[in-house]
Amino acid sequence: MKKVLFLLATVSAILFISCNQPTSGDSVNKENKAISEPVEFRDFGAEPFVFNIEDYTVQNETYRTSIWTGTYMQMTVMTLQPGEDIGLELHTTTDQFLRVEEGNGIVMMGDSEDNLDFQKRVSDDIAIFIPAGKWHNLKNDSDKPLKLYSIYAPVEHPHSTIHATREEGLEGHAH
Repeated sequence: MKKVLFLLATVSAILFISCNQPTSGDSVNKENKAISEPVEFRDFGAEPFVFNIEDYTVQNETYRTSIWTGTYMQMTVMTLQPGEDIGLELHTTTDQFLRVEEGNGIVMMGDSEDNLDFQKRVSDDIAIFIPAGKWHNLKNDSDKPLKLYSIYAPVEHPHSTIHATREEGLEGHAH
């Protein structure tokens, strides 16, 4: 009986340890955001591409970098420093999806640039849908960087866009 109990305890311990170890597909430890997979910041579109979107988003240090630009859709990663915003903008023919991976802020939308009557707090893991024709802005109102990715349909920026700073992003993009 002691051997059976010892064997069961050993198997349970091994299963517990193995179930709590990261697998080869796990690249981000959700507890401390430790990154284990290196990323290459370049535009991989319009070729097939499979990647860990969270790794790219949290490792990005630029205001905006395009990661994939296809014929009808584009994905960029962005970092807003404390106090920065995307800048009030309107995409008349482009729908936009944003997802916050790290940080806090406020998203504002409205039918005119002087009436952003839709406002919501955003933080880690929040998704934002911005319909074409809505004025919008996203502001980091915290003391830590706000890391997000953006998907545009259709494409909004030229292939291989890199804006190291917000100023470069505003120069390279009409609002």
